[in-house]
Amino acid sequence: MDIKKIKNKYKQLKYQHLKKIYAKNLCRQPENCKYNKEIRLPNRTKLNICGFNFEDSYEVDLCYKVEHAKDCNAFCSNKSKEELYIDFIDELKDDQIRATKFKDINTLYWMYPDLKFDDFPERRRWYQGILWFFRRIF
Repeated sequence: MDIKKIKNKYKQLKYQHLKKIYAKNLCRQPENCKYNKEIRLPNRTKLNICGFNFEDSYEVDLCYKVEHAKDCNAFCSNKSKEELYIDFIDELKDDQIRATKFKDINTLYWMYPDLKFDDFPERRRWYQGILWFFRRIF
């Protein structure tokens, strides 16, 4: 297989895995909220409560269903996209995690061991967007 094809396949697989990670960790679910706290009651049942503004008042909101998180005004995601991306790259660098979680990428790495996992996608500058727009018009 050509090196160019391997790199292109790696980019596709990386995009697919990142898409799944973003969809799982950035959706409005109780376990993805920064303020969601899990409390265990004496009878070993779990109870999720909203910890937003917990120090100021003793009133507590329950937050254990997806409907609660969707309607919550205080919802704040645990991690940003950049943090999730950095965690993903760190997992790719670890051989054991890559071999278990990302078998398809591990196969490509076995074929081409010079793959670089730490390439952070560059953001487009504001003037590059304007140049791209005018190039399309003219």
